[in-house]
Amino acid sequence: MRTIFLTGGTGFIGRQLVEELLKEDVMIFLLVRSKSKATRVFQKKGFLNEVAMHFIEGDLTKTDLGLSDEDKDKVLNTDVIIHAGGQMDIQATTQEATSVFLNGAKHISEFAKRIHQLKGLQQFIHVVGYMTPFDDSNSKVAIDVFQEGHDYLKIKNPYERTKFLADLYIRQQASSVGYPLSVINPPTVVGSSTTGSTEQVAGLGLLVESMRRGLMPVIPGGKGYKLPLISNDALAKFIVQVVKLVPSSIQTYTLVPDQPLDPDISELLGVMSESMNMAAPTISVPLRFMKALMNSGLSKITQIPSDGLNFITNRKFSNDLPKKVMGADWFTKTSVMNFFPAVVADLDYRLMYPNDQHNHAYERTLTGNTVIHQIQGEGRPFILFHGLLSDGEDLFPLGLELHEQTGQPVWIPDLPGLGRSPFKHEINLIDLYLNVVKELSGKAAHGAHWIGHSFGAVILLEALAREYLDTKNTITLLQPPVAKKNSKSFNAPQLLNKWALKLATANSLERYLIGHGLFETTESIPKHYIAKVRSSFTSPRIVNTTLQLNRFLSKNYQGDFTKVPGSNLHIIWGDQDRRYSAPVQLGKIDVVPYGHHFPLNHPRETASYVLGNTSTEMKKDTR
Repeated sequence: MRTIFLTGGTGFIGRQLVEELLKEDVMIFLLVRSKSKATRVFQKKGFLNEVAMHFIEGDLTKTDLGLSDEDKDKVLNTDVIIHAGGQMDIQATTQEATSVFLNGAKHISEFAKRIHQLKGLQQFIHVVGYMTPFDDSNSKVAIDVFQEGHDYLKIKNPYERTKFLADLYIRQQASSVGYPLSVINPPTVVGSSTTGSTEQVAGLGLLVESMRRGLMPVIPGGKGYKLPLISNDALAKFIVQVVKLVPSSIQTYTLVPDQPLDPDISELLGVMSESMNMAAPTISVPLRFMKALMNSGLSKITQIPSDGLNFITNRKFSNDLPKKVMGADWFTKTSVMNFFPAVVADLDYRLMYPNDQHNHAYERTLTGNTVIHQIQGEGRPFILFHGLLSDGEDLFPLGLELHEQTGQPVWIPDLPGLGRSPFKHEINLIDLYLNVVKELSGKAAHGAHWIGHSFGAVILLEALAREYLDTKNTITLLQPPVAKKNSKSFNAPQLLNKWALKLATANSLERYLIGHGLFETTESIPKHYIAKVRSSFTSPRIVNTTLQLNRFLSKNYQGDFTKVPGSNLHIIWGDQDRRYSAPVQLGKIDVVPYGHHFPLNHPRETASYVLGNTSTEMKKDTR
C-alpha cells in the first residue's frame, strides 16, 4: 500500500482526485485547514473513507506547514507527495499569491527533502497550469526565485507569476536533492464529463459571465488563438496513472489536446453562444488591444479582470508524454467538446444562483448534453418534464413523493435551454424537446411512466402524435396548455417580453403569478420560488428560451390531437388556471382545486392523483 500526502484535496481538482485515488490501494493524508469542514465536504460528495483518508490540519503558508509533531511524523513516512494546493484567484495581490504559492512551494519542498533523506521519496507530483514558461528544457534556471524571480518573469499578474515561480522552485529543489519529480500542466479545468458540473467559476466562468452580460461582442485574438480545456475527472485519472509510474528524473506532462480536438476561440465562442441561446460574435480583435482596453478602465466597468484573457493563447504544445502514459487516443476519448455545452449551461446556472445547494437525493448525469436528475430504484422510471418559469429542480418534491411511495426510479431532465441544460438550435423548435423524449425512451427499454407539466405536457402530446411512445408507456398530463380561454390575451401577454422579464420586480412577478392563476394565493407560492425565477432572468439563455417557447405556445402551436391515443392518457387539471381551459377533447380529466403550477406547490397531493389513476400493474411494477 502506498501512502500519499496531498495538498489541495478539498478543492475542485482535489476532490475528484481523492475519489479516483480511493479506487487504488493507497492511504491518503490530506492537508486541510479544518478537519470538520473537510469532513463535511467529503460527506456531501459521498465518498468519505475514514480507513483510507486521514485529515491533517495545517496551512501551506506556514513553516513546517503548521503541522503538529504527530502529523509531521505521518507526513515524513509517506511515499508520494501530490501538490495541488492553492486557491484559484487571479486577482490575488502579490503578498497573498507569494504567501500561498511561493512560500507553500518552499515549505512542502522541505518535507520532500526530509522524506527523501530519511527513506527515499518515490515521487513528487506538482500540478501547475499549462501557461507556465518552464519545462524540462529550461528547468535549471539558476536564480533565487524569492529575490530575483519577480524581475525574471515579466508577468504582471501576481497569481500567474508566483505560481510559475513556484514551479521553477520545485524543479530546482528536485534537481538539487535528487528525488523524482512529475510536473503536470493541465489546461483550464472544467467539470466532470458525466455531469458537466463546474464548481470552479473563476476560470471559464469569467468568459461565460462576460458573454451572459453582453460584454463579449468580439472574438479575442481571433484565428489561431485557443482556450484549451480538460475535465477534472480526466485530469484526476491521469494523475493516478502518474502515481503508479516509477520515474527516475524530472518529467513534464502537458495535457493540452491535439489541434483537431481543440477548437480555436471563434469556434469555442460559437458553441458557447449557441448553448446560451445568443448570437455568436463574428469580429476578431487582437488580444493585445483587448487587454489594453480592459486595463484602460473597461475592467472596472465590466467587473471582469483583464487577466482573465491570459488563458487564451496561440502557443504550441507537445502532448507526446501523456499519450505514452494513457494511450494515443486518450485526448480523443476525453475531449471536453463532447460535453462542453453542458459545462457552459452549468456555469451560467451557478452564476444565476451562487448560493444554490445540491439536493443529495438526486444524482446528476448527462444524456447527450441534457442534464438528468435521477433517483435510483427498482422498476420502470417515472420521467417528469417541467414547464416554463420552472426547471427540473422544481419537480424534485413531486419526484421524491413518487419514489417514496413506489420505490421506483425517478428521472427529471432540465429541458434544453432551461435549468442546467444548454440550448441547441433546431429547424423546428419542438424537435429539440422531442429529441429528449427519444433519448430517454431509448434508455427506458421496458417503458416508463411519463409525466409532463404545462409545456412538458405539450412535449408528451407531440411525442404521442408522432408515435415516439408506444403502449409500454403510461402518460400523465398535468395542466396541458392547449385550450386558450381568450386568444386576445396571448398576443402580447403581460410580463412575457424580454425587458419585462429582465426588469421584473418581486411584486410584479407575484401579481403575474396570481393574476394568471399559476398559484391560488400568495401564501401558496413555494418559498424562494419568486426569487429563483427573478434570478433566472439574469441569464440570456433562460430569457430567450422562455420567450421562444412562449411564442410557440401562444401563436404557432397547432397540435394535431386526432392522432393522440387516449387509452393510456391520464389528465389532471387545476381549475384555478385563468389562461387555459381544460382540454376536454383529449379525454377524461380529473379536476383539482389548484392553480396552473399545482405540481410545484402540491407535490404530495399530485403524487396521490398520479398514482391513484395508475394501473395496479404499473404501480407494482418492479421490472
